Amino acid sequence: MTYFDLRPKSRLEDFYDRRRELNELRLGIERREPLILVLGLRRYGKTSLVLTCMEEYRIPYIYVNCRLLPSPSPISPADLVLLFADGLSAFLNRRRSFLEKTRNILGRIEGITIVGFNVRIKAAKASYETIIDIFNSINMLGKHIVVVVDEAQELRRLARYRFDSLLAYVYDHLPNVTVILTGSEIGLLYRLIRKGDPEAPLYGRFYREIKLSPLNSEKSKDFLIKGFKQEGLNPPNWFIDLAVEKLNGVIGWLSYLGYYTAVKGIFTRKVVYDVLTEAGRIALSELENFLKLRPLARKRYIAILKGIAQLGEASWSRIYRLAEAEAGRIPKPTFNEMLHNLLDASFIQKKNSVYRIADPVLRYALINL
Repeated sequence: MTYFDLRPKSRLEDFYDRRRELNELRLGIERREPLILVLGLRRYGKTSLVLTCMEEYRIPYIYVNCRLLPSPSPISPADLVLLFADGLSAFLNRRRSFLEKTRNILGRIEGITIVGFNVRIKAAKASYETIIDIFNSINMLGKHIVVVVDEAQELRRLARYRFDSLLAYVYDHLPNVTVILTGSEIGLLYRLIRKGDPEAPLYGRFYREIKLSPLNSEKSKDFLIKGFKQEGLNPPNWFIDLAVEKLNGVIGWLSYLGYYTAVKGIFTRKVVYDVLTEAGRIALSELENFLKLRPLARKRYIAILKGIAQLGEASWSRIYRLAEAEAGRIPKPTFNEMLHNLLDASFIQKKNSVYRIADPVLRYALINL
């Protein structure tokens, strides 16, 4: 494993300066808090932070990766139950001492069998009640278990089911379970748990929120210099400065640059811009997933995003004028809804009535469309 590898490692807090966030996460788990949110934009290192905490402190955990759910269609009970089966199987392979007790408890649920260390569930038997049964079974293992639900905002697509009701049930009735939700589309995750809604099941219940930010300029430089040193490379200062300027402290993109440059073994302006171009394609593909759900509004969304990208930072009125000039007349209520959707999906950010593209790589790609 190299320094630029974002997979979990035992000294993440040293590498990424996430000591405060790591300690806060550990504290919440040690206190057996029922629900913890780990929030941050794409490639801020949320998954690495959570899984490193689990591995370093030997915390029993079940990892559920919602990025594997079918997209963009609605999610069925079978989709979610099968995802939990994968997480339980990986848990048993890591923690084999739990096998017999897990087999005895899960074996009581209709449609679930354990073969070797793998949990198998008959899709035809899967229901939302099965999910509750699984959480009850985890609680009955007699040890404190963490359930990590990665990119949990995808669960908003659950058909005819409110995941926040399940979270409230875990909160009130399952003292041996802590649920960690990670989310890069922060507004959508808040919608999933209905944050601030007095009628929501979780309203009035405390839950910890840990928010990750980009590295500042100094820490970004330190990250790159240490990484290249491990690779036996000594980059010139201007190269580090250019990379930090263009990638703006996003740990995932800094790591991407580190890998790419280590393979090339050269430090040129072209290398930085090649990385921006390649990474831009990845960022645009993620935007494309968002646009697929909104085909009739595609032209308007692109016009809004390109306008913000070109201006760098802009007020509502400036973006509106640019978008209308590009895409034709847009009713103001429609424009406001589109901005809200982009904010929820974390493609843009708003501060002091000014909007900007959240990801520097996506901004570069939009400018060069």
